[in-house]
Amino acid sequence: MAFTDGLYKDTGAHLNAGVQGVFIPEVWSAQLLTETEDRLVLGNLFATNTYEGEFRKEGDVLRIPHFIDTVQDKGNVPAYASIGSADRAELDYIKMQVAKGSSFHFEVDSLHQLQTKAGIDLMSELVRQRARKAALALDSLVANTIVTAAQETATNSGLGKDLNSDGGAVALHGLVETVELGTGTAARYNQIVDMAALLDDANVEDEKFLVIGTAVKAEILKMKEFIDASHWGGTPIMVSGFMGSVLGIPVIVSNTVGPRIARKGKQALVGQSHDAARGVDMLMGVRGSVAAVIPNVEMKAYEPEAKFTHAIKTRMHYDSKVIAPHAIVVGKPATP
Repeated sequence: MAFTDGLYKDTGAHLNAGVQGVFIPEVWSAQLLTETEDRLVLGNLFATNTYEGEFRKEGDVLRIPHFIDTVQDKGNVPAYASIGSADRAELDYIKMQVAKGSSFHFEVDSLHQLQTKAGIDLMSELVRQRARKAALALDSLVANTIVTAAQETATNSGLGKDLNSDGGAVALHGLVETVELGTGTAARYNQIVDMAALLDDANVEDEKFLVIGTAVKAEILKMKEFIDASHWGGTPIMVSGFMGSVLGIPVIVSNTVGPRIARKGKQALVGQSHDAARGVDMLMGVRGSVAAVIPNVEMKAYEPEAKFTHAIKTRMHYDSKVIAPHAIVVGKPATP
């Protein structure tokens, strides 16, 4: 048997005979991490997972690298004159502590697996559910990190609150701007225009995106500009049902942002969501404006002595921090 870089490597029948039914923690941990990242919504849109440093214990500090603008225009260099010293690339680091995480514990009885329909792996399903719960927790943290960074530490301070700090109220190195919904029939459109203008004014050159909730999407789709999009040279929304983009900015719909659609009944099979961004209507930004890191995933298997089960215990450490507050804008509902 050979185990390299988290993957079992062998040839021929040895792969099946040696690995089938054997729990390999590294493989399952990698699967858990991959499935967690695949299920992120806001985390995948806003976040970068690039960091430097080593995680050894809860509360350790990692470093998020970013370039400093060091290039200077030397101006006109006349004949025989010196151009001066050469500029060099320099990196600066934003400190980020890792102090949050989650853990899970589940087991599968071999008899239960035998009584289950062929093709359904109970352990794989439990890992999938655990990945979704972890993704919800991390996505909620990203949303809460952004919303908190849009709250000033003090009136006119110009600095938002850093949720990654002790107590979550220490000043961040900037402020996530907010645009409140105004009044009038074009209020929602005007709000989006003003949000985009803030990013343009901050020289945010990366591709922007707009995240809206289901209720806001329904509101926008009822606007005459979208119902009769052909008036502006587009495809009528009544035909396609597809919003696509506003002002050339791609629109992503997620029930993790803004108010939910009112429902009467209780739906047991409706997938869970979080409400960390329920108090805002929209989020506009670019990828890499938030750091969301998972530096440690640990999974171990054991067999409880008094049972005929295979059990797994797992824990994951993660955290989030706003890196580029100027590259995010929060759209808030109108003041009641």
